[in-house]
Amino acid sequence: MKTRRIVIGKRKRSLSKVFLPGILTITALVAFWQSYRTRKSIREARKPEAVPLPEMPPRVSIIVPMRNEAAHLDTCLASLCAQDYPNFEIIVIDDASSDATPQLLARWIKRDPRVRAYRVNHLPDGWAGKTHAMHTGVMLTDGEWLLFTDADTCHSPQALRIMMGHALDNQVDMLSLMPNVMTLGGPIMPLLWPITAILLASRLTPAEVRDPASSRAFGFGQYTLLRRKSYLASGGYDAPGMRATAVDDLALAVHIKRAGWQIELVNGRGLLTNLQWTTWQSARQGWVKSSYSEVIRANLSLATLPSALAFFAYGLVPAVWLLYALSTGKLRRLSTLLAVLTVLTQIDTKRQIDRDHDLALPWSLAAPLGWTISGVMLLDVTRLLMSGRRASWKGRMIPEQERALHPARKRKAVPPRSLAKRTIPTQEGKIPSVAEAVCERS
Repeated sequence: MKTRRIVIGKRKRSLSKVFLPGILTITALVAFWQSYRTRKSIREARKPEAVPLPEMPPRVSIIVPMRNEAAHLDTCLASLCAQDYPNFEIIVIDDASSDATPQLLARWIKRDPRVRAYRVNHLPDGWAGKTHAMHTGVMLTDGEWLLFTDADTCHSPQALRIMMGHALDNQVDMLSLMPNVMTLGGPIMPLLWPITAILLASRLTPAEVRDPASSRAFGFGQYTLLRRKSYLASGGYDAPGMRATAVDDLALAVHIKRAGWQIELVNGRGLLTNLQWTTWQSARQGWVKSSYSEVIRANLSLATLPSALAFFAYGLVPAVWLLYALSTGKLRRLSTLLAVLTVLTQIDTKRQIDRDHDLALPWSLAAPLGWTISGVMLLDVTRLLMSGRRASWKGRMIPEQERALHPARKRKAVPPRSLAKRTIPTQEGKIPSVAEAVCERS
């Protein structure tokens, strides 16, 4: 019996000697891979070229979906109305707001003739609120180009002119910005958002997005510029699998590229700012909503729990072992070397993103904490999936999502419904509904 215990003890010690170095070897390799991909992504993100516009610039329909955005509305519309691009219109789709959004929109309609607004009073079954609002905006406009943007954005005056010039000169069908336009405020975003950017770089880079032979695609919902004919030919948000998606930007980019159109991702620093998720609660809701929706869209429900545990291991194991080794003097070990390499590489990789967002060095030093918090968020998504519950956003449950179908390549564009372009008379504090706009067809 004693001999057996000795043998078992030796086996346990042997396993422990192999297990920890094995885990730390994996974390070090992952850290090196992320560093390489992040640097590659930053290097490949070219700035849009400010080229001269054609003599008759194409008309751009700027579509802004809003739901309870009274706090951001004035800043957003003021920056859009200040665009130095010569030919554009702005249409706001008020998605059943219950705050002061309708009253503020009614004033903007009177203030600037380029601004129109319509209200959605009822969300049809099977649609997510934002995708329905954006598709409705497309059907109510006639611009050759569409710009989808969010209410919590602020645009520099030259943004649309530069982006349109770049898109036309490079014959791009869909042009979007890198997520480096985010303004990282509040207590959680400086930790969480750079981790999201690192994960994105691990998945794709701007050169891969530009490459027609690559399946990689991405769009940033705060600024997505695309040709109307590309949207209509692919079916846009009205295509199978698109109506209910809550990751509307990524889903649209994948959908457009699969349909055979050219897309590009550019460095948008200086052209746009976007402030969101300024509190722990808003960051949690936004991150969980996006992660939950992407997991459902990609049919990866079974991967959430292993992924959450991997995030914990990646964030905690190297940092905890390093602290243990420093406190006990166990420095001359392979495990300690691997832990040092992992933690330093994590910090350096996060620093590459943090510099782009003007974050101080202490935020970069907290890289292991950022990965751990991401694991907590992913556990929240796992909890929703295991309990059969759905994520919510802005007071609505995210609808059940169809499986996306691959659209046919280069289908012939279908013209939009003919809707009246004249502005319906408004009363103070009231904007016309989409139903009224349909009734006013010419």
